[in-house]
This record gives sequence, structure tokens and C-alpha cells, in this order.
Amino acid sequence: MAIILAALSRHETGFSAFVDDVLRLSHRWPTTETYADNTRVSLSELAGTRGQICLVVNHAGSSVVVEQGEELVVFLSPSRLLGREEIEESPFASIIHVSRDRVLIRQGPTGSPPLAYKLSKDCVVVSSLPRLVNNEFGEATYSPPKSDVRLTPGAVEVSHKGAQNQELPTEHQALDSEAQLLLEALTDSIKKSVAKRPSILFSGGLDSSLLLWLCMDMGLRPLALSVGMKGSHDLTTSKRAASVIGADYLPIELTEESLRTSISHLMKNLELPSKMDKALAVLVYEGSKCSAENGRRQLISGQGADELFGGYIKYLRLVDRGEAIKAESEMRRDAESLWYRSIPRDYGSACLAGCLLTTPYLDERIVKNAYKMPLQFKVSRGVRKVVLRMVAKLAGLHEDVAMIEKKAAQYGTGIERALKRLSV
Repeated sequence: MAIILAALSRHETGFSAFVDDVLRLSHRWPTTETYADNTRVSLSELAGTRGQICLVVNHAGSSVVVEQGEELVVFLSPSRLLGREEIEESPFASIIHVSRDRVLIRQGPTGSPPLAYKLSKDCVVVSSLPRLVNNEFGEATYSPPKSDVRLTPGAVEVSHKGAQNQELPTEHQALDSEAQLLLEALTDSIKKSVAKRPSILFSGGLDSSLLLWLCMDMGLRPLALSVGMKGSHDLTTSKRAASVIGADYLPIELTEESLRTSISHLMKNLELPSKMDKALAVLVYEGSKCSAENGRRQLISGQGADELFGGYIKYLRLVDRGEAIKAESEMRRDAESLWYRSIPRDYGSACLAGCLLTTPYLDERIVKNAYKMPLQFKVSRGVRKVVLRMVAKLAGLHEDVAMIEKKAAQYGTGIERALKRLSV
């Protein structure tokens, strides 16, 4: 995700209060587009400029802003944000329209760049990092997936868009048929949204290993990045899995000193209410920073696979206790809550390090398929993510990797335990 700030004021105002922190973070991105009203200005000019419209976008492409008469249109698609034409069909895209009378957010589906807004009676502010906006403008609200949000000073109108993607069969098929459909959908998601040289946040578990394997099989050149404290479970598991897969692999071994520096920076710019949030933010941030330093501005994550396909141990325990309905309810609730907590956290962590996060499992076709799939295709007889393991088998992923049961990322990396030692 790029760093974005769009502000509309009812009256002419100075912009320095809006942009100081955004400008402080601009060095992570190679391209900055800056506008005061409808005029392109330099970074140095912006802080001293007065007007009604302020727009700053940091990204890795050539241009994401189009001037259309009295309106500025910001295209937040992976192809424009990264400058990669091969992924111009990605559905993970949002658009912002900025004019003197309103700001309109056309929010894409789950997995598209999340955008938050704040309102006062005199001002509208939209940002990819709500912490960058002064609290005097009120609480931040994330625009819902697949919605149009029309903002004017002191007022907001939200309308939800209908389903856009292909409908899948409503009747349940056999497990192998469902797995084949899912493999086709995941392959299509990667084809549309993953550039030629991505990095993959790699733990050695099923979700990231399957993404890595499919990317390689499609002729892409992914770099597997694994983050963890020295001697952590994920660093050990990922090294072994990368060797089996035959992937380019780079471990990122954190120290308590580097962890303290990273979490301090993240807490200044993101809402991280729990130890888990802090640990996962560090994981994405460190992976993104290493990816950008290696000339790769796209970081691929397995986000969503656990919630959609029954990856958490709590689902298995509910099924084992005979509480299947509750297990399905919790999975659906967890998947739907991704947009308001996990996705903003992970996108924000990536953008602070100069990377765009991409989540192939959250393609709308895959989400719909998962919601319609019977529980026994996800959790059954002590096995989690049953159908995803079948997908891995169909794709040709080595069984030793496909059947790995791993710890949750905050534990497997050792980061959460280290944060406790640091009393963070």
C-alpha cells in the first residue's frame, strides 16, 4: 500500500498540519505526487501553500493521479502503484475522487488498499494511515469493502455495490472437485495480481508454501522472505521448506535491538492494541523493508487462508467438541473482521517500509467459494485446512511441505515472546 493523504477544507487553509508526518515518511517510496488544489507542487512548496484541497501520494509507479477538469482522480491499483503493466487486471483496486465540493472513495473488494476517513464540520481527510491525521478531526472510519463513500465537511453517505465477480456453483461438489475449483481460482488470482518479481512472506507453512510454489510454477521469480528471532520455529521450518521447494530464500533474523527500533516506529504510526498486533506488524514491516531493499516493491501474504479454510486450532477444538455450527460462525466472523483490523494493520506496516501488500487468498472468487464450502472440507478428523492441502497435492507441492502443521505467526517467529521480554 502506498502512503496517501487527501484533505478537503471548507475554507482556505494552510496544509502543513496535514502533511508534516506524510512528508517525513516519503523517503521509503521512490515517487511522490503532491497537489495543492488542482496544481501540482513540489514537496517543499506544499507545506507553505494555502488552499482547499491537499493531495499527497507516495508510491513506486510513474503516476497514479489523473487531472480531470476540476477533479483529481487517484487510481490505487497494483499496476499503477507498482508501475507493473502485467497486473493491470488485478481486482484489488480502489479509487479516490477529490474536488472542491466532495471526496468520493470508491472502495474495492476485501484485499484492496484500505482507506480511512475523518471528518469535522469544516474538513474531510482520507488516508491510508489514520494515525497521520491529527485527532482533532475525530475518529477514523474505514470505508467498507465494495462501497462508495461520499464525504463532505461534516457529512458522509455510504452506498454498497453489488457482487461483481463470477458466481460459483451453489451445490457442493466432491472434495477433489472443490479443490480443483479452488486451485483454478487461486492460480487466476496470482496471475491477475502478482508481478513478475515479488517477495513472499514465507513461514514454511501450507499457505505461504502453496503461494510460493504456484508463483514459481507460473514462471514468476519470487523471493521467499522469512522473519523471526534467532532460533525461532519459523526460521527453521521455512529454511527446510524452501530447500524442498527449490526457492530463492532469504532469512531475516531479528535481534532485540532491531525489534525495539521497529516496534517504536510502528507504534507511532499504527493502531496496535495488542501484543499479537504488535508482533504481526513487526513481521510484515521487517519483511517489507527487506523486500524493498532488494528492489521488490510487492510483498505477497497468505492473509485470509486461516479464516477461510479453518486454519486456527480454535476451530478444530470446537469441531472436536461437537460445536460445528459455532465453528462455522466463528470462521465467518473472523473472515469478515479482517477488513477492520488485520488488513489495515498489515497494509499499513508494509507501506511504512515501502511495499505494497498483496493477498491472493482474499480474491472475491475464493472468498465466495470458501463461504459456500461445507465445514468438513475445512476441518475434519483432526486435520485443518483439508481442502487447501488437497489443492497443494493437485498443484504438485511436496507432501512433506503440504502436511506441515505450524504455529501461529506471532508465536512461530518468537516475536511476541521477545516483545514481552522488552515490556512493549
